[in-house]
Amino acid sequence: MRKFILYWALYGLIELIMYVWLFQVIGFWPLLFIQIASSAFGIFIFKRLGGNLFRNLRDGRTVAPYLLDSLCFFIAGFLLIIPGIITTILGLLIFIPFSRKLLKPKLTKWLGNQKKHTQYYYFDM
Repeated sequence: MRKFILYWALYGLIELIMYVWLFQVIGFWPLLFIQIASSAFGIFIFKRLGGNLFRNLRDGRTVAPYLLDSLCFFIAGFLLIIPGIITTILGLLIFIPFSRKLLKPKLTKWLGNQKKHTQYYYFDM
């Protein structure tokens, strides 16, 4: 828990430094426009493209490439909705197709490791 608080505080400090630097470089109104536009784009991705993730899972369509693309869009939309320069950059990087090609094998490996370590419990009532 302490690491989480430390990482969150470090993230906040880095975001604050980035905001101050960008405020000095481009000014207040362009910075505000970037944040509003990235949040609006994130909501669009989250609703339109990330919603496919839940529809595919609900309908039983679990074709791996499409499911991973939907998961990447879901993560990108979520990151774009969060106000911040770092999350906006990460969200845009995940949205771009060539960076998704780099992320998908790592995501597949991570999901495979999570599935191996998951314990299922069955309670009979």
